Amino acid sequence: MIVNSDATQQAMAATELLQRAFPGRVTTTDDASEHKTELSRPWSKTCWVPAAAYVRPNTAEEVAEALKIITQTGSKFAVRTTGHNPNLGFSSTDETGIVIDLRNLDSKSVDSDGALRAGAGNTWGAVYSWLEDRKLSAMGGRDADVGLGGFLLGGGLGPFPSLHGIGADTVKNFEVVLADGTIVNANADTNVNLFRALKGGGSNFGIVTRFDIATYPLMNIQYTINAYDAADYVNILQATVQVQEAMESDPKIGLFTNVRNGFLIVGLMYADCPAKTPKAFEPFLKLTSLVNVILPTTNGTFSALVKTLGQFHPPVPQKRAVCTATTKASYDLYAEIYGAWKDEIKNLVTGVDLHFTIQPITSSCVQAGEASGGNTTGLQKVPQCWFVFTAEWETDGHDAAIEETLTAIMEQAKKLAAERELLLSYLSMTFAHSSQNVLKSYGAENVKKLRDTADEYDPKGLL
Repeated sequence: MIVNSDATQQAMAATELLQRAFPGRVTTTDDASEHKTELSRPWSKTCWVPAAAYVRPNTAEEVAEALKIITQTGSKFAVRTTGHNPNLGFSSTDETGIVIDLRNLDSKSVDSDGALRAGAGNTWGAVYSWLEDRKLSAMGGRDADVGLGGFLLGGGLGPFPSLHGIGADTVKNFEVVLADGTIVNANADTNVNLFRALKGGGSNFGIVTRFDIATYPLMNIQYTINAYDAADYVNILQATVQVQEAMESDPKIGLFTNVRNGFLIVGLMYADCPAKTPKAFEPFLKLTSLVNVILPTTNGTFSALVKTLGQFHPPVPQKRAVCTATTKASYDLYAEIYGAWKDEIKNLVTGVDLHFTIQPITSSCVQAGEASGGNTTGLQKVPQCWFVFTAEWETDGHDAAIEETLTAIMEQAKKLAAERELLLSYLSMTFAHSSQNVLKSYGAENVKKLRDTADEYDPKGLL
């Protein structure tokens, strides 16, 4: 790898100044053990690159100070909460840059209006547990280790999106460090354009240091996770679509179908604890291809649910890559994508797990977002699926070929959807590959608003 010597010098200069400003909270290669720990925090090993330094501010004011130091030296930088995005460079950087790690910004409090004020360094697992102690719930991520920052700024798909929309729709206020070091609040009354841009528009407008999020009375939920024989994929996918159709009239339903080699995993979730299995789930009860009850029907809370779902993406050291496509709901299309996936995975080297997940989104989810003031994603108000294609592997030497296969499956899915006039433009930022143009997928009008907002709040294009 060719290293830019000027960029390296800038990073070194920033490191020296940061060490003076934040003694004991800057990790460099001088401490090999701690530096290795820092570089290996991201969920995917593809993001395990050695930054020049990792700085851990404790407050928004310290984030602003760190940003000013980095800016004056001209050093490259990245911002990290948990590093769950597997795209290289999104929350990681090499030895020519600095990582601003926000994990110390983990404060939590509830306002008099019931909104949770949560520092950007929090994880959803910590937030759910803290809220449950206070008999409250929030509409957040499906994995305990996912951070608030990437999830909320990227839109955010939770377990029950039909209830209150995507994650970004539940944010009431963002505390933001702007490129010039100014700390502002963005909400429905103040810095309104910035507020809208941050609701799904990503981290290109400032460093968000706190999220004020709507809370709801503690929600008791019911969930089960089953594995079915892939030989019965026709009936399993038909059942998936039947439940997806039922979601349009019952916002309490949550569903995912994860397609793997040899079996399909189905998560059935309900935002209540009925005595009998919801009628909407009957298409799965009728299947004769059940091979394993991974999790029997359980009454629990968000905290318990995300710990269980986290088992499907455990924080074990692996390389990972994802990409996404959005389509309208259709059994025929889902079956065709299944066939295309089967054909592609035949060519993979041993040890690669390339799977995909059907993630239904309802028109009521989009409506809920509009009712809360809207977001910047440009979602169409139709039943749809946010496909996420995921590759996970450990062996070195095959990265390019694996990502090529992953992309080929995604492109084939888009082609099949387009042929049936079922392809939608939207791309979920939290599931997208770095090569995918997420913001363009929001539509020309939204892109213009985002550009205008960036020009207003970051005129020099630092972020």
